[in-house]
Amino acid sequence: MDKTMHIPASGINYSQTKAVKCEKCECEIFQPAFLLRKVSALMSPSGQEAMVPVQLFACVACNHVNEDMYPIE
Repeated sequence: MDKTMHIPASGINYSQTKAVKCEKCECEIFQPAFLLRKVSALMSPSGQEAMVPVQLFACVACNHVNEDMYPIE
């Protein structure tokens, strides 16, 4: 039986990947989190002020968000 784990639909072998760890506590488990950004009415396609969610990932142990998980501004 082949015990090699493959990441679905990517063709990448799990053993060829590198774990992402929390910069603060080194936990390897993350949960989805969101930044909310306001868009002014002048910039919004609807012409009204809007809230835009931006997904990132926070550590489940300490809620820290690694620097490289923030969107580029």
